[in-house]
Amino acid sequence: MAKKHCPNCGGALNIHADDAIITCSYCGTSFTPDGAKMKEHYALAVNYSQGDALDTLKAYLVKVPGVADDLAEKIQLKDLSMTYYPYWTVTVQGDVAYKGIDRKATFRGQSGGRYNSIHWEWVAESGHQEQTRQIRLYAGPKARAEIVNYPIATRSRRYFNFEEVQQYTGNVLFSKVSAETARQQATQATRNMIFSRINRETEKIDDARETFKVTDQAYIHVPIYHIQFTVGGGKTYEAALDASNGRVLFTDIPKTTSFKAKTMGMSVIWFALTGVGAYLTYLAYNGQTILGLNPDFLFYMGIGMAIIPLFLALLTIYFGSRGTAAERAR
Repeated sequence: MAKKHCPNCGGALNIHADDAIITCSYCGTSFTPDGAKMKEHYALAVNYSQGDALDTLKAYLVKVPGVADDLAEKIQLKDLSMTYYPYWTVTVQGDVAYKGIDRKATFRGQSGGRYNSIHWEWVAESGHQEQTRQIRLYAGPKARAEIVNYPIATRSRRYFNFEEVQQYTGNVLFSKVSAETARQQATQATRNMIFSRINRETEKIDDARETFKVTDQAYIHVPIYHIQFTVGGGKTYEAALDASNGRVLFTDIPKTTSFKAKTMGMSVIWFALTGVGAYLTYLAYNGQTILGLNPDFLFYMGIGMAIIPLFLALLTIYFGSRGTAAERAR
């Protein structure tokens, strides 16, 4: 970790070799390693206080299956802190005109309402695909997948306000992705989307004229609360919540022991019914039957009794064993 001085206030900073954008912890100025200041540096406003964040988390958790009815009263806050995570948003305008070939089917001969043969031939194919996409890229150090893949909202962005960061004692993370790298990644992502569409319409591309243009790029810090809590002073659980809109990015689920036992019992019952269905299918397959049922009917009934309970058993295990939950994007 090397020391560097802020080009704006002269404050000493500890910088890693892979830091692409640095934010001064004394004056809030963001700049590149060579000292160039970031002009388009934004942040999402903090619209939820710490108390609001905890209340929002409680309101979300009580709706999750498997938690105690009085969970909200039992939750005890262990730690609550805020971190500003860096993201890039890059708007790319892509235009691709292409020429290629595709296969076209010709149906020949008809008898009894059916065609006798299908003949395939290659035909020239050309077209044009245009698309404008806003690509959002996580730019910070290693983090949980829920944070890396978080579809941040950008409508409420405003210029980075360091006084607000200090007010909430937020930890500001540095970007590991440069502006140029972000443009390249966003352009490639847009290109992949366009050519994915083209490949669905064309078997082979012989020629393509591509034009890609970055029309907007912004560096955005998103304030995210990290919450640690216990239920009755026991195990420690973790959660993360967007301080700008109150969305729960992820939370551990403090499930009751009785709920875990019920889900385990239900899954055992479903698996038992799956075994019964498989046994009936086996009997019918070998020409045997029970209760005078038609073997063909017994065969399909056994398949249904095997597949449906198996699906329900897996579903029960999933909901019974999942340890985290997240709020859907609004």
